[in-house]
Amino acid sequence: MKKKYKLRIIGILALLFVTTNAFMIYFDQDNKVEQKSYINEWSKSFTFDLYKELHTEGVFASTEAKPVYFDESLGSFQEFITSEGTEVSEGDELYEYEVNNYEQQQRSLEEKADRLEEEISAIEDYIDEIESFTVPESENDDRPSSPFPGLNDDSTDNDTNDEESQDETSTVDTEFLKEEKLAQKEMELAQKEAMLTTTENQLESLEEDGQTITVESPVSGVVTEISEDLQAPLITIKATSLQIEGELNESERKEVEEGQTVEIQVSENDNRTTGSLETVRQFPDEVSVNTFSEYGFSVNTEESFEEALPGYHAELDIITEEAEEATVAFKNLLITEEDLYAWVMTENGDLERRVIETELEENGLVEVTSGLESGEWLAYTPRDEFRNNAPFFTPIDFDELYIQELFDVDETTMKTYGLLGLLAR
Repeated sequence: MKKKYKLRIIGILALLFVTTNAFMIYFDQDNKVEQKSYINEWSKSFTFDLYKELHTEGVFASTEAKPVYFDESLGSFQEFITSEGTEVSEGDELYEYEVNNYEQQQRSLEEKADRLEEEISAIEDYIDEIESFTVPESENDDRPSSPFPGLNDDSTDNDTNDEESQDETSTVDTEFLKEEKLAQKEMELAQKEAMLTTTENQLESLEEDGQTITVESPVSGVVTEISEDLQAPLITIKATSLQIEGELNESERKEVEEGQTVEIQVSENDNRTTGSLETVRQFPDEVSVNTFSEYGFSVNTEESFEEALPGYHAELDIITEEAEEATVAFKNLLITEEDLYAWVMTENGDLERRVIETELEENGLVEVTSGLESGEWLAYTPRDEFRNNAPFFTPIDFDELYIQELFDVDETTMKTYGLLGLLAR
């Protein structure tokens, strides 16, 4: 009986002790009772390159299909000089036709050649002006005017703020615009020169044969279709260079834009490379109330796939968002109530409830844009034990104590250091 009474008394005293402490904490208005936070699990923020990807599929296709036509009003078709499946270069012969009016056709070709020569000369002069244009180091009213539209055009009607804004134009951006315009004009020049060569060859063929003109290929590629019944187009040539094409549904279309990086994996040979989203159509291929819309897109690869053929399939990951060298934390360490916050373990040994801001989220990782630095420790569990601005303690990790190593010392060493300890006293 006495034993039972003792146990009851001990239980009552323990209950009173716990209750008293609970009341003291609850009614502690002046924070005289020091509270502590217990942390059992924690993790660390770190620096990481975070990407949000959209997975889809694509298929290899020719970058360009060039149709070649025959105008029956110019003469009578004679014969094809090429065949389907033949790889042709720019200037290779495709077909022949006999002209109806020799003098008229000769005059037409001569006029076309003269016109092309004038256009080529004008483009060359324009290119010279672009190359001689010096991009100023700072934009101001005394800067030289641009030799091509869009580089430094200013309106005299702009107010002071517009002029100041224009003066802040980056020299790098201006230089890039110059190079872009130069590349555009050089491409246009190459096209005009190719047209002139074709016209001169046709004129030469006409003068030599009297009535026959040989039509040459305007591009390099593979002849994929020939219309034996002379229906337009007469010949179709597809470029040997490949791009990847695919389709996006309505929700996917909202996430992508031209220029985004694309990770590519070819299904046939497991090759991997990167590319860029070159075009994304604004309009679906087909509009119907009963079906979901599909938007076509094309991807240019940074390197050519030697083993890839038109029709090969590829797995694509379009990077829709990216944050390089971002401060990142695991999503489950962040808490959402009215605001997003985290429990941060400070160097002073306190636990701080800190409001943070986030941006990109992917695969359980979150980019923290404000309120947290890389390398800070975050408390995870148990959250009921967390107190703001209170000291924290964690459980002892016995694996880190290396207690067994204290006894893994040879007997001679123990005696030596033991005697030294006694002598030191």
